[in-house]
Amino acid sequence: MNKQRLQQKQYQSLSPQQIQFLGLLQIPIVALEKRIEEELEENPALEEDEQEEINLSERSFQQHNNDDIQFQIEDKSESLSDYLSQQVIALDIDENQLFLVNYLINSLDDNGFLNRDLHSITSDLLISNNLDINEQQLNNALAIVQQLEPFGVGAKNLQECLLIQLKHKHPEKELEKEILSNYYIPFSNKNFEHLAKHLDVDFDTLKKAYSTIESLNPIPGNGFSKNAEGIAYVYPDFSIAIADGKLELKLNNSNVKPIKVSSYYQNMLKETEDEATKKFLVEKVEKANWFKDAITKRNDTLKSVVTAILGIQESYFISGNEKELKPMKLADIAQIVNMDISTISRVSNSKYIATHFGTFKLKELFSEAYRKDNGELISTKEIKTRLQEIIASEDKINPFTDEKLAQLLGKDDYHIARRTVAKYRENLNIQIAKLRREL
Repeated sequence: MNKQRLQQKQYQSLSPQQIQFLGLLQIPIVALEKRIEEELEENPALEEDEQEEINLSERSFQQHNNDDIQFQIEDKSESLSDYLSQQVIALDIDENQLFLVNYLINSLDDNGFLNRDLHSITSDLLISNNLDINEQQLNNALAIVQQLEPFGVGAKNLQECLLIQLKHKHPEKELEKEILSNYYIPFSNKNFEHLAKHLDVDFDTLKKAYSTIESLNPIPGNGFSKNAEGIAYVYPDFSIAIADGKLELKLNNSNVKPIKVSSYYQNMLKETEDEATKKFLVEKVEKANWFKDAITKRNDTLKSVVTAILGIQESYFISGNEKELKPMKLADIAQIVNMDISTISRVSNSKYIATHFGTFKLKELFSEAYRKDNGELISTKEIKTRLQEIIASEDKINPFTDEKLAQLLGKDDYHIARRTVAKYRENLNIQIAKLRREL
């Protein structure tokens, strides 16, 4: 017999305006500028506050210029495809082959690799250009691409990239060619014993071979400009200054256009008798008022959250010493400012803060607490810093395992498990012991 059960659940329902506000809260300053531009274009009842903009410009002219110099650096370097195409001009090849070579150049990824198989490229040429090209013709064109500098472009993977460079730069290095051709996996895994045994060489010879291979460029596309869409600029949302030993917080919104509700549209709303016109104007004016208030509320929320963070981390922001960084969770700030944890997360997740010792994401200030044997509470970031120091000073011929790293951290009163060491090491993008080995 089925039993019926009455169960009470509580759900939080967000209105469309609340969802919009949370979206405004989450985006960084650069995205906010674009969002305001979109709203100005969409809603005629919203307009720029030109008088306020003049006042802001006068107050922040010097700071605005400094921000441009520090954080918006134009990339004027040449693109990889342009660099390769210029070399092709000087080659004595027929028109059909020239087309294929340039087609392959434009098919390279940002690293300079051709990560598509030739069969799929022949299909594209047939469909898009009505050209019936076979794979041998493409192979011939690819061979020309692989003759161009920087050597290694046109490779399908890292192994082929290194072999191409070796052929051009060190054609006499037979051992290195053998390693890359037939022992690439043990080479990548730094399995020195396997290589020495199967190649019948000593460690000194192997060390020289590694030195030659490691001198090659694994990413031939490095140093060239990427597509405009891929260029990212870091513009801090907040700046921290120190005046008379006290921290001063600045919300960097000098590039954000001040806005106001159009007085023309408000007056029109008061004067019109037409119901359809009145309905249209009410909708637009209300939306303009909400958006203007939402921007103000966003700024106030950001200031409240960051001010609370400064209250906890004052010593760190003054000294710049990571050991002064106190354990701090999202819940700690949420309690201080009386806001939801998700709100604190939205504020901190994609925002940057500029200090006298560097610019970094706000979320990097949050860390768990660790209690040492003497009862002192410290940030787990301090343990990660010590972990980096230990690994940096290790013997690279016999690097420390995670188990050994845990033991060494224990000597500094950081008693953490091996799996925790592994987690911190991965967070720091440090490889396992086997891959840190050197000859």
